[in-house]
Amino acid sequence: MVRVVKSIDWVVLICVLALSPLLVSGAESDVVDQPKAASVNQLSLRKILSLSRKIDALIETDCAENSIELNPITGDEVFLRRIYLDVIGRIPTYTEAVQFLDSEDPKKRSKLIDKLLDSEGYVSHQFNWWADLLRIQSRMRYGTAQPYIDFVKQSLRENKPYDQFVRDLITPEGYTWDNGAAGYYLRDSGMPLDNMSNTAQVFLGTQLVCAQCHDHPFDSWTQRQYYELAAFTYGVETRDRQAPMYREFQKMRRGGEIERNILQAAGQILQPLAYRVHETDRVLRLPKDYQYDDAKPGAPIQPATIFGDEVKVPENASRKEVYANWMTSSNNKRFVTVIANRLWKRTIGLGLVEPIDDFKDGVDASNPQLMEFLARKVVDLEFDLKQFQRMLYNTQTYQRDVSAKEVLAGEHYYFPGPVLRRMTAEQVWDSMLTLIVPVLDERRGIPAANRYATSGEELVEKDMKEILKMAADRAKVREVQSKYQRATSDLQRQLRVAYRTQDREKITDLRDEMTEIRKEIYGRQGEMMMQRGRNRAVQSRRETDPRWAGLSRDFVRASETQLPARPGHFLRQFGQSDRETIENSNTEATVPQILTMLNGPMFSQLSNRNSLLYKNIADADGPVDTLDVVFVSILSRRPTEREREITREQVDSGLRGTGDIVWALINTRQFLFVR
Repeated sequence: MVRVVKSIDWVVLICVLALSPLLVSGAESDVVDQPKAASVNQLSLRKILSLSRKIDALIETDCAENSIELNPITGDEVFLRRIYLDVIGRIPTYTEAVQFLDSEDPKKRSKLIDKLLDSEGYVSHQFNWWADLLRIQSRMRYGTAQPYIDFVKQSLRENKPYDQFVRDLITPEGYTWDNGAAGYYLRDSGMPLDNMSNTAQVFLGTQLVCAQCHDHPFDSWTQRQYYELAAFTYGVETRDRQAPMYREFQKMRRGGEIERNILQAAGQILQPLAYRVHETDRVLRLPKDYQYDDAKPGAPIQPATIFGDEVKVPENASRKEVYANWMTSSNNKRFVTVIANRLWKRTIGLGLVEPIDDFKDGVDASNPQLMEFLARKVVDLEFDLKQFQRMLYNTQTYQRDVSAKEVLAGEHYYFPGPVLRRMTAEQVWDSMLTLIVPVLDERRGIPAANRYATSGEELVEKDMKEILKMAADRAKVREVQSKYQRATSDLQRQLRVAYRTQDREKITDLRDEMTEIRKEIYGRQGEMMMQRGRNRAVQSRRETDPRWAGLSRDFVRASETQLPARPGHFLRQFGQSDRETIENSNTEATVPQILTMLNGPMFSQLSNRNSLLYKNIADADGPVDTLDVVFVSILSRRPTEREREITREQVDSGLRGTGDIVWALINTRQFLFVR
């Protein structure tokens, strides 16, 4: 049912909050024990604060020289909400907020920063960012990407140095179940030139894709330089037809002694063995239509760097190893500058160099001295990105009020404070779930898996006789399923029409008819097998941990869901990337977002008696405490006296009136923006 604002006081409330509705344009286990994240306390707070003050000084000098007034230092309520959203990607819980707001510790901001950086929530939020950059999807052409996902998360959890993390991605060998980093090349399996373009864009801030076909029209890169860089990794193969079992299978296929449907099923079972990252001596050649005078069409290309130190590949050396060592070197200024600029934008809202992935010769940072300082600190901190972010979050620049004025493309911004941003899709989803799910950061999702997939680890323990038996069973099941689909295709079409017209009698008749056909085709044994399968599916999704009793198993953090979420999911409605191109997410306003927040199913979950918000409201001691619980839970602050006055009637009316307040607050700009 659509909620309707029945009192003019609600209009007043929203005005008092200085808020507007959502779309105002503006800037398989329950709990898995995880290794504790590497502690940020390895470096003293005094040293970090010293670095933070140097950043502030560079900003203050630049602002003073350009007659720009610095924004005031923000209050605890705004800082609290901002730091939670920026570090762990969700709003604080009621308990977390009260603990911080009531603390009189003068160092509570720095202590909170350290606590959040050392939390599992940090891993979740950072993973979402990297998943966008690396275009990670749960299911890729070679099968499940779970080992790749686990590799990235574990690298973040142990705070692996950034240069080592990138080197691991560029130099893997083997299958993903042995080395999750192999997923980096498998993501672009069969497209080595595209993979190199993506690598340059993500880690070197350079868009070279135009130079794949011709000299770059807007930069200094030539087509030949593009091919010289691509030659470093062109020899990396992602398909492996030489695995012993796969070769045996191909021999059997050529023999023609096995039924076609069984061979097809066996090929699908063995598919994981066909994908293995390994380096070959394959040589890259210029395209046959190459049109420039510096080389002939089809000429072989030797690896060469396009900027920085010139490197040569020693005889019998791994080209990708040489490439990785060059790219991740502390002497590669572009490599360290790009990650410093990315993290600055992630923290403050705008890069010192924009666009952040299209560095061009002759384009200076908006504050060159600050850019130089940040790049140098990446190296001085030994590529410890957690310490680097700790330095940024402890600056006064970060802790100032936001600038609400939109910064237009090409406009100079002097960073008197952070830039106002709307939450990402993942932040909105995770923040909504924070109001519903207790200890949200500890809840794990059900790994996405192909129902017909067999893991590579299982395959290497089997012989061909076992594989063929599995294939025969699978082929038989598919044959029966195909027969059922053919027999009921017309009925299924009629059923879809009946659902659209809400013809319940027709729906019942059609489903009964399809049930009879299924019994006839599958037989009693087939029906029992199907029912057992359905029961297993239900059991796998049933919540067994008492902390989350009565809550959907789908209510997990965005980093634990299918990547990306299915079309139409809350995350996709709010702009989650489809992970087809680099950083393809958006925070643009749409009508479906309005309808989802005003009247979507998520709101009914907030009032579920099993939700954390409902339980906290139920435990409140009287109307005054109830209103505090609602405001602190949703906006991370207590209500003003004016807000108490205009909501008194709703609070006094009980849970329904309190629900109206909840509905009003989650539909405010203050809830949906990182202020």
